[in-house]
Amino acid sequence: MKQPFELKYIKRYLLLYVAVIIAVVLFYVVNSHHNPIEVVEKKRFSTQKSVHPYGDITDENRSESPFRLLETGY
Repeated sequence: MKQPFELKYIKRYLLLYVAVIIAVVLFYVVNSHHNPIEVVEKKRFSTQKSVHPYGDITDENRSESPFRLLETGY
């Protein structure tokens, strides 16, 4: 049976490990070079009350609905 901890086998494992690390680093460099990071603007939402398309809703209509709506619409 071969000894897995002989010097030549350790060198092979280390070379394989270094080759994988180099391949990952090269892939990262090439990928980041061809796909630059884009800066995206943050969306700002209005905090003003929205106008209901059918006019102002009265309290009578609100009491009929079992659901309570938000004060502002985003």
